[in-house]
Amino acid sequence: MSRKRIVLAAAGLVLAGGLATAPATAAAQAAPSGTSAPSAGSMKAAANKCSGWKEIHITGGAAKYMECTKKVNGRSYASGAFYLWDTKRDGKAVQAYAETDYNHWYGDDVTWQHFYGWADDTHGSPKISTGWHRGNDFGLVINLK
Repeated sequence: MSRKRIVLAAAGLVLAGGLATAPATAAAQAAPSGTSAPSAGSMKAAANKCSGWKEIHITGGAAKYMECTKKVNGRSYASGAFYLWDTKRDGKAVQAYAETDYNHWYGDDVTWQHFYGWADDTHGSPKISTGWHRGNDFGLVINLK
């Protein structure tokens, strides 16, 4: 990835990095008006560039994630996959905010966003996959609420 970011928010701790998630059907809804999302066949034909698995740790929670990007017909798309863990029995849930965007370092033109939560401290969440959305970067922020 040419640009990556991880943002951690927990008890005032913030770092920078990247990833996201949502139903695959949201890809068509995320396309700006006047454009259409690529067909599933053309998305499969394009080569993916994926990061390795990365981890975010905060007091009371954690996330493990991977981000992918690709170009289809000259347009950039990003996706992410992640797991969440609630690591502390304190009545709080791990919350994740995921987004895809353009120009992250120059003003964040967000093209898709979604919130997730996980509050079971006995095991991690199932794998959450975002599907492909317009953008060239994926961001993930976790915190406890």
